[in-house]
Amino acid sequence: MTYPDWKGTAQLDERMTVPWEGLARKVGLNGDQWQIVGFSIGGGEHGYDLRVVAAPSDALAKAMADDDAEIEVTEFLVHDVDPLAILQQMTHVFELKMRRRGIGGRQVRVRALSDLPSELFVDENFGPQKD
Repeated sequence: MTYPDWKGTAQLDERMTVPWEGLARKVGLNGDQWQIVGFSIGGGEHGYDLRVVAAPSDALAKAMADDDAEIEVTEFLVHDVDPLAILQQMTHVFELKMRRRGIGGRQVRVRALSDLPSELFVDENFGPQKD
């Protein structure tokens, strides 16, 4: 992605409140042989893809024993899944924060909370005011 219009961060707390089989099992990887170390959801107008990044369990254990070791992985494109459904199934709490590229490194301060559509506004005290 050369010129992203929006940039940000994401974090996810994996589901613990109801049974979750784990991402490896959900996508068809043998959890005894592979350890997932990352995943990505990407795409656009025509849909999204899920990719998981996994290391052979023995290789991961060996790499983790050495602070300077590189972790060698395989990136798997997962077919026949809805990535957003998988995301919802695996999530206890998820947060994605995006900011317009054009604002640069400027601090963004939230000065008010409100709701959309506007008929749900309860108490707005910042932004456009009616006379």
